[in-house]
Amino acid sequence: MKKKSLLFKILLGSLIILFVVPHSVGAAVIGEWVKALVAKDYTILWDGEEYIPENPDGSPVYPIVYNGRTYLPLRNIAEKTGLDVNWDSSTNTIEIGKKKEDENKKDAIRVVTYMTGADAFTGAYKTGIEGFEQKNPGVNVIDDSVPAPNDMFKTKINTDFAAGNEPDVCFAFTGVDANPLFESGKLLSWDEEIKKDPDWSNNFYKPSFETTRWWDGKIYALPYIGYFEGVYYNKDLFKKHNVKVPTNWNELHTAVNTFKSKGIVPISVSFAEEPHYLIETFILSLGGKEGHEKPFDASWAPALNYIKLLYEKGAFSKDALTIKAAAANQLFFDEKAAMMINGSWFQGGLRESMQNKVGIMPLPMLPNGKADPTDIIAGFGSGWYVSEPKNTKKDGIPVKFVKHMTTPDMMQLFIDVGGVPAIKCETSQYLSTRKEGIAMHEKAKNACVPVDTYIKPQAFKKIWKGLSYIVTGKTTAEQILKEAKALNED
Repeated sequence: MKKKSLLFKILLGSLIILFVVPHSVGAAVIGEWVKALVAKDYTILWDGEEYIPENPDGSPVYPIVYNGRTYLPLRNIAEKTGLDVNWDSSTNTIEIGKKKEDENKKDAIRVVTYMTGADAFTGAYKTGIEGFEQKNPGVNVIDDSVPAPNDMFKTKINTDFAAGNEPDVCFAFTGVDANPLFESGKLLSWDEEIKKDPDWSNNFYKPSFETTRWWDGKIYALPYIGYFEGVYYNKDLFKKHNVKVPTNWNELHTAVNTFKSKGIVPISVSFAEEPHYLIETFILSLGGKEGHEKPFDASWAPALNYIKLLYEKGAFSKDALTIKAAAANQLFFDEKAAMMINGSWFQGGLRESMQNKVGIMPLPMLPNGKADPTDIIAGFGSGWYVSEPKNTKKDGIPVKFVKHMTTPDMMQLFIDVGGVPAIKCETSQYLSTRKEGIAMHEKAKNACVPVDTYIKPQAFKKIWKGLSYIVTGKTTAEQILKEAKALNED
């Protein structure tokens, strides 16, 4: 049966949105039962890309057709556009968005981050908010955070700034992703604050400031949590099956063949959601620092084709094209996969019993690769931004909040979860994997920021969305990169 498509932009047209109330219908609810069609053959296209709303357990939420109208899940659609949806069971009331009167109060600040839900830093962030409110009685921090996956966070930030409703404070991505924020003309420059408050700013590692300095020479994003990417591998599985930890392409092939023969997934990845780290590390390994940092260098297509070769050898799980990122991670956590290419944040998901079993290393060198064997993807990809007009209007409370979050004590809470600190701080005793990751970062001859920090988001999205078509032979790496380059030049 041919699927019907529902086209979405920011406005939702004449579609009716359904809010699924999370309780059984009882005497307190007045209404009537109706029969409706669950439209499993409808496809939702959001700005041209297929979008599948999901329940908390990951199962799909299908549109419902009743009396000639199409109903969609309100919470999923609202959160996709950056709005909050809350249900008050005591009054049977659905609340959408934020109460503007609260945000506009002089002693209230709205903060947007991606540190919410399952994000590894959520606990530390919540502790920071509680501590700030305790130290500043009467000040209310409105946490308006949304998850990062599926571009929910980027959509919210960009929409807020484009609509002139930017948050007082946000912890957002740096690089080209920050263009909409910079172009708003509302960002506070931290340079003056850094100079006039050395008691605070001297806690930062000075080189970290340079990693987020904008093209006009100013610092709008305070660096905070550094990251690195590499190949995680299960030491026990390598030892049990007598497999050498690979340092080059031939050894990687041998490892793939051995683990595949044992019924173990050699490399766990989700092509459907997050093949980013495959792309980054393969481009860096083949093209080296120079090729990696030159947008659409001639080395990029051959690098993507090496991923295709691995796919053809069965290096990934059979459902790698459709599996969700969380499920791909779980394969590694459950020791059903021998390797996984991911970032430093991945360590937060490792249970303590696995810490001594897991090692991390740079990607094994590709044939004729120009990278140094120690080269990695690393940097400070997020930072603290403040709206200058709102900081002035609210007597500096937004800046005060960021300074609270960037103390050594707060940095310690975050860095004990994962990453590399931008601020000098005491740290808890690192477990094995953390130590190896930081050592890998320190030994790297070159630490290169990801491709998606210097090409447009839509261009990088074309590459990672197109990777599944490349590895299955439905198109070529050259064609996908050509289309991505055109998007980057628009």
